[in-house]
Amino acid sequence: MEEEDPVVQEIPVFLSQALAQNLYIYQYPVRPANRDWNDVKVVNASVKPRNKMVRLEVGLDTYSDKYCSSKGEQIALNTDGQQESSWHIKEKDKSQYFRNGIMDKIVYESSGPCTETQHYAVAILQDKELHCTPIQGIIQMRPSYSYYDKQDKRKNDKSKADSDDEDKEPEAQQVTVKFARQETEVSKKAREKSFETISQRINEEPWYDALWKNSETDHAELERLKLFSATSSDGSALTVRSREYVRALVPAPPEDEADIAPTKRPSPQDQLKEILVRAKLMTFNDLRALIRTDEGPIGETALLSALSGAACCVRGLWTPRSADLYTRASPVPARLMCAARDHVLYLFTQHAYVDRRKVAAAVRLPATEVLEIIRSVAKFNPKTGWELVIPPDIAFETKYPEVVQRQNLYWEARQRLFNEMLIGENVPKRQRKKSQRDSVSSETMMSPKPRCNSVTEEESDRKRHKNKSATGSGKRTRHISSSSAQDAT
Repeated sequence: MEEEDPVVQEIPVFLSQALAQNLYIYQYPVRPANRDWNDVKVVNASVKPRNKMVRLEVGLDTYSDKYCSSKGEQIALNTDGQQESSWHIKEKDKSQYFRNGIMDKIVYESSGPCTETQHYAVAILQDKELHCTPIQGIIQMRPSYSYYDKQDKRKNDKSKADSDDEDKEPEAQQVTVKFARQETEVSKKAREKSFETISQRINEEPWYDALWKNSETDHAELERLKLFSATSSDGSALTVRSREYVRALVPAPPEDEADIAPTKRPSPQDQLKEILVRAKLMTFNDLRALIRTDEGPIGETALLSALSGAACCVRGLWTPRSADLYTRASPVPARLMCAARDHVLYLFTQHAYVDRRKVAAAVRLPATEVLEIIRSVAKFNPKTGWELVIPPDIAFETKYPEVVQRQNLYWEARQRLFNEMLIGENVPKRQRKKSQRDSVSSETMMSPKPRCNSVTEEESDRKRHKNKSATGSGKRTRHISSSSAQDAT
């Protein structure tokens, strides 16, 4: 490739910063080839430094045979109104657009077609050297017809003055009072970027007169010399070694960062979780080849110990636990997704093939989620159905039967939880039975039954008299009625 495209010439490149803060590119309207912009006569130049706008007034040749004097005078009359002759006034009114009573100029105003100009530069090739100077902006000059706006304003003012003369009596007008809303930061930023605000800000800044120098003047020639870099060509060649050059491009890290110890290697369980979450299903030998410790490759015993806490086994193959897969928020709750995946993996421990329709009917999840769960560990066989992506690891099951037995017990426990969850969803909620007890009426509550053990006053006096006259050797029994007891209390 290098032989087909040889290097023809090497040109040194220099960067000049003398005009970097004040260099602009001007784009003028397209003109015929026989009329260059170097021949135009700029009669006045103005700038708005804050908004970076330029205004040029280019003079017209009013004595040319292609210029219509009557039309030029009519435009000036419509714009500025009737003017006095220039010999009657010493100082011309600066508010007039055409001060000579005729359209003798064309005004060009700038606009910014490109705002991001930090990647642009002006280059000059001279004496087999390329000198580049960054630019500050690009300015596009366009004709301005603001005198038409002034004509419309004069017409409106004249019509308004005529109407005021006819209607001398002022009429009552309805006044609308508006209250300013409290402006938020978001609405304030949006208002500042609106076209109305930008136009108002541009109109508020006045025009400042500027000095225009033709490109053929000595002043312009001195400014062009600043486009060349002051650095000589003697120091353009690379004199440093390759390692020093690379070090200059990529500096060394600070001392505090260089002293920091390297990051610690994750534990085997963390490595297993990260690998299995990405792979979904792997063999024991593949996992052993990927897991590393600080001492080197991990042993079989240590790997089995780490797998028991980070993964689960299906037909000799290892897959991540469902709780490690569904950790983010999704339309289907993570609890249901974990239960459905555990059910699918349990079916693969019992059968070599799985029917997707039966799984969807059992887990009661949308078809998309069911298909996603099955595809993560299985592939479709048109003849038999869904089977595991990797063939069962018979060698691992033969070598570690106790591990396989523990994993089968784990899957049976997960399946029991799945069945209990389905049974809990199928049992209808118990309805509260209506009380069959008769309600007590208000009349019964307000009129209670009379007490049966109540005693009248005559019976109590008769018993009291009988007790006083009675004598005996035994203990004397005293009978007190309930009514007398209440009186005593």
